[in-house]
Amino acid sequence: MYFPLEINEQIADMIRTATDLYSQVNNYIQSKGYKNDVFPGNVLGEMSDKVCEMITNLGDVVGRDIINQAFDEEEKRSTNLNPESHVSE
Repeated sequence: MYFPLEINEQIADMIRTATDLYSQVNNYIQSKGYKNDVFPGNVLGEMSDKVCEMITNLGDVVGRDIINQAFDEEEKRSTNLNPESHVSE
């Protein structure tokens, strides 16, 4: 079954922004040669991990939205294939 998907552009922009921040933080850590077990590398490393978690959480939100769209489309399809099942008694 094919159906169009709508992606929330505001959330997509947040993912893009967080991904850019993640990249910048990691590039900065590498360019300075910071180690993850001493300051400031440990603080920046923790921040990088938190940004990665934000990206993952936003991905979960997008995924849930896509799943809901799929279920809605399947419900519409089922209703159209079996209209008698939704007639009141």
